[in-house]
Amino acid sequence: MRNKSTIAKLLSEEDINVVQKQAKTASFDVKNRELVLPIWKDDMSDNISDLLVCHEIGHALYTSENMLNKMIKRKINKTFVNVIEDARIEKMVQTKYAGSRSVFLKGYKELTDKDFFGTKNKDISKLNLIDRINLYFKGMSNAPFADQEKIWVEKVGNVKTEDDVLNLSEELYKWMQDNKESQGEEQNQEQQSQSSVGSEEGQEEGQEQSQGSGSEESDDNGSSQTQSQGSNEEEGEEEGDTAAQSEQDSEETEEGDKESIASGSEGGQGSQEINATTDENYNKKSEEARDLDAKDRVYGFIPKVKLDKTIISSKEILEICRKNYKSDETDYALFLRRTIEEFQTIKNDSKKVISYMVKEFEMKKSAEQYKRAAVSKTGSLNMGVLHTYKYNDDLFKKVTTLPGATNHGMVMFLDWSGSMADNLSVTLKQLFNLVWFCNRVKIPFEVYAFTDAFEGHRYYDSNWEDNQTKIQDFKSGDLQVNDVKLLNFLSNKMNKKDQDEMMVHLWRMSQRYKGYRDWQSDGYPMNPPKNLCLGGTPLNHAIVTAMDLLPKYKKETGVQKINTIFLTDGESHRIKSKFTIVNDINTTESFDADPQMVITDPITNTTVIEDQFKSKTRFSTYGVQTTMLLTLLKKRVPDMNVLGFFVAGTGKKGYVKKEVIMKEMECSWTESYEYAKIITKDKVLVSTKKGYDEWYILPGGEKLDIENGNLDVEVGASKANIKRAFSKASKGKVTSRVLLNKFIQKVA
Repeated sequence: MRNKSTIAKLLSEEDINVVQKQAKTASFDVKNRELVLPIWKDDMSDNISDLLVCHEIGHALYTSENMLNKMIKRKINKTFVNVIEDARIEKMVQTKYAGSRSVFLKGYKELTDKDFFGTKNKDISKLNLIDRINLYFKGMSNAPFADQEKIWVEKVGNVKTEDDVLNLSEELYKWMQDNKESQGEEQNQEQQSQSSVGSEEGQEEGQEQSQGSGSEESDDNGSSQTQSQGSNEEEGEEEGDTAAQSEQDSEETEEGDKESIASGSEGGQGSQEINATTDENYNKKSEEARDLDAKDRVYGFIPKVKLDKTIISSKEILEICRKNYKSDETDYALFLRRTIEEFQTIKNDSKKVISYMVKEFEMKKSAEQYKRAAVSKTGSLNMGVLHTYKYNDDLFKKVTTLPGATNHGMVMFLDWSGSMADNLSVTLKQLFNLVWFCNRVKIPFEVYAFTDAFEGHRYYDSNWEDNQTKIQDFKSGDLQVNDVKLLNFLSNKMNKKDQDEMMVHLWRMSQRYKGYRDWQSDGYPMNPPKNLCLGGTPLNHAIVTAMDLLPKYKKETGVQKINTIFLTDGESHRIKSKFTIVNDINTTESFDADPQMVITDPITNTTVIEDQFKSKTRFSTYGVQTTMLLTLLKKRVPDMNVLGFFVAGTGKKGYVKKEVIMKEMECSWTESYEYAKIITKDKVLVSTKKGYDEWYILPGGEKLDIENGNLDVEVGASKANIKRAFSKASKGKVTSRVLLNKFIQKVA
């Protein structure tokens, strides 16, 4: 469908998309600009799908929405209009795109071979004129016509406008009514058969009524009188309800007229209907070919996001925090002072970890350079080996060229949701380490927190036009991601003073959400600013915004390699609505997890289908949409590392449940025990099955805190205590460095 959409966009000269849905037949949605193909039991061949695309492109280019209304108003037989309009638009497509001629020939030949027009084992000459015209313009050039019929074939071939089609359909229908020989033997036989059946049914009905009347009169128990009275009572009720029902009856009549026209019937007592049976057979065969057991599909497209309305600048956030955490707030003076001291302790304790990260980064970066080193000859003789000329052909000097160092950049996305409350403080420590690491190695970086609760409310407003803070414009088919904001907490563009101030404010917020805090010694925590309260988890929405943000960031900074990092503690809530047009009204269409999701990025022309990303485990539906969006994100920025830190542990001890391991590693219950041993030993479990290049599954609580491996002993401690302290410090260095080594190796 991705390639079909590309062809459709080019041929129609507009931004339309080809989709497959549970539809009765191929069609073109003129309002939402979608070319719909049905889902068939057997895969639709390229010949047929290309034919349907080209055919519906003809409707997109040359058929207006008003044509159907005109046809209904004039009560013109729909099958006649279908045949002549198809001939008109297909001729215009073939004239505009000469290469489509073979597409129509191959496609209609395959449909004919599959008996889609109901002509198998039939004498074509016995079909009525409109059917033969239909087959002729669908590639059956040997369809027979009488001399007077050829005039109508020529007229069909010369129609130019929609009005021409409607007028000719009306004229041809009347002419065929007046010329019985043009109706074909098959049509006449069917009409005679229907007439005969109708006459017999009428006679039988009359006999039954007569017999019924007689039996009622001869009934012994007065049942005739009872029924008669009941009949009069019913008639009285009907007369009383006539006025009330008149409006409803009128509406039903009008609907009946539309149904009659849609099926090819003009109404009229005793009239013999003429229909294009080949058109009806095609619709019937298309219905039979449908795979009704297949899941319906929901198509969504990655929208263009307004970054200026998505990102809340660090300057604005600092102003919000300064107003909230006022220095003259006497009731919270102890809390304000102690949080500054705690932050300074964190910063001092992290120096050894940062130094280790910097050392490993430089070593691995240098090793990567030497691995890509190129050796070449200079063209000058190496006089030192000249004496070996009899047995050595390589007498020239060589030079080793080292490629230039890759220019790195790092963009971090922090989960600012309520479920992060217990692990927010230790997660921020990890984040601070990454920021200080980037400062040390001169890597440009940005830190964004994604939230749906900025300014204290969530963005689920259905009346999207009235909200000026919406981050996307209406475009039918686009996924709706308005309920996300990116809080630009930290950046390399900030000076060191502002960076430290922002980190202190973030630390204060984490202490408010942490739970228990000894307020007598550490101060009673202040509430965070209302605008910065924790909310939901719009991770998927943030990934969509990153598709516009990251290419822009790469272009502006000039970095060659972007490392994108997501720090979160749970699954994202799904994107579950898209923009659509219903009855000329711009609205939204909601969808649940049942239909199969198909997401297309129109920038890279990449399509991902939900079933491709579902595992065979019972946890298959978890995080599938996230994996799909990450796949599209990596297509937007080639050679980008996408890494994820998943705080999977819960409670104070940060224990990771077996169910979580099974879900994230897509493994069995037995296999989860082996993974549990790894996460206990190394404090990290690495997965590559979630759309990330590496997905670091971490314990929570105290276990998440990076141990610096400091040797802490009291003065005068015994040998045994010193030994235990040394062992603990060594173990701390090893366990904390497993994650650091994996991370540094990936980003270097």
